[in-house]
Amino acid sequence: MDFAKRTFQFLEEELLRLSGDYKKLKTRELWEYPIVVRNHPLCIDLDLCTKQGFLGVFDTTITNEGFHTYLFRFLQEPIEDQYTIPDQSFVKMILSKKNNAFHLMRKYLVLEGEPNEKFEIPSTKNEANFWNKRNWLRWIFPIWGIFSPIYITLGLLFDLPFIPILLLTNGILFLSYRRESTLIWKEIKTLSQSSVRFQKTFVFLSKERKFTKKMLTKIANLGDSSELLVSPLPHLVLNVLCLWDLWKIKTLQKWKQQYSFHWNELQNQIIKIDSILPMVNFGFLNPEANFATITNDGTLTSNSLVHPMIPKGNRVFNPLPKMNPGDLMIVTGSNMSGKTTYMRSIAMSLLLAGSGAPVLGNGFEYPEFQIHTLIRSQDSMEDGVSFFYSEVRRLATIIHNADNSKKVPILFLDEILKGTNSKERYIATREILAVLREKNCIVFLTTHDLKLAEMNSAKRYHFTELETNGKMDFDYQIRDGVSGSTNALRILQNEGIPIRNDKEN
Repeated sequence: MDFAKRTFQFLEEELLRLSGDYKKLKTRELWEYPIVVRNHPLCIDLDLCTKQGFLGVFDTTITNEGFHTYLFRFLQEPIEDQYTIPDQSFVKMILSKKNNAFHLMRKYLVLEGEPNEKFEIPSTKNEANFWNKRNWLRWIFPIWGIFSPIYITLGLLFDLPFIPILLLTNGILFLSYRRESTLIWKEIKTLSQSSVRFQKTFVFLSKERKFTKKMLTKIANLGDSSELLVSPLPHLVLNVLCLWDLWKIKTLQKWKQQYSFHWNELQNQIIKIDSILPMVNFGFLNPEANFATITNDGTLTSNSLVHPMIPKGNRVFNPLPKMNPGDLMIVTGSNMSGKTTYMRSIAMSLLLAGSGAPVLGNGFEYPEFQIHTLIRSQDSMEDGVSFFYSEVRRLATIIHNADNSKKVPILFLDEILKGTNSKERYIATREILAVLREKNCIVFLTTHDLKLAEMNSAKRYHFTELETNGKMDFDYQIRDGVSGSTNALRILQNEGIPIRNDKEN
């Protein structure tokens, strides 16, 4: 019943993702992400960590390590070697089998898990540090641990001497290793909880299922013994009578010798798959999506693409003309016509392709890239940083990183240097774009500055509004050339703000 309820909850979440009704999903709050993630420029500029952002909406991870690997892989940040996945072939392999993605995600359901809760699957080392410090105890305690309860029982029946001395000796011995044995008990409890919590996952991924079930059963049974630690008195009595902790530590060591390699192998596999399941799920829910192709000549192009967070009924696909290293695309257009969304669509498609997921569109080809965005700069009263200076620092960092990059730097700039006057903004932007071109960057720039759009080296495209019964309408289709229309004054008038014409002024 618990598994059925959890599956039903999972299906409800999947239907919300499928329909694009993301507001009803129980996603993470911004502050629940790691600091380095929520402050990452890509997260800020592409709204990745908002309540309806991609990272939260498609997060199906259940392990701490899998969650962090998922975040860093999508943001194109370094991840630990054991969790790397060579290319998109892993995601493609899972999606190639009908409904395999769905059944795999069901095996990852945690019955007692709350929405967005993450769990730990520890690795284990086949070490005997405890016994290395007490080698003499390793050989003596089995004899002493059996002798003590027998002698105490006989002593109580036949009034034998030295029972208090024996109890005192065992008590002192217990106190000598109690601190280390407590840590070992914590390890046992963590391993046991993981074996129960992820039993379905362990068995499903294992090629030796009988061996795996035996491994899980033994560590789960050993973990049941840890419940006695909740009550200090029974724990003390058992150790005084028969050195109980030492028997359990020996059992754990024996379990590690037999199963530690198998456990670690499956643990690594579980986390690796867990970290990539959000990308698998995205492809499963969007069967029309296609896998991208990596180019060797550094070019970036697509026959069509769209932002992945736009609901299916509202999607408008646009082409991405072929961009070579050093190319600049300037996109102009009236307000709300789709300039920034188009730029974010390209950036999101790159991140999806780079993390192994399919892309919404056709013919998406991309190079080995290093992505940079400057869409939403922020000032800081605390640091005494103005809006303009914040942009300048970000731009300087981008230019510096482009110098040291072996990959093709791809930049997305939205109305940069807004914090200064138009004359200086034009000169500064022109020079910045010239430097970026020299560094073989691919640059996408949106602007309302039509003078800037006339740069000879730029590829010019625009979005515009249509007039329908005297009202503004948008088709969100990209067009060649520079925009010839504006709509700022009409938007103000539509909202009831009086705008005088030139004659009235």
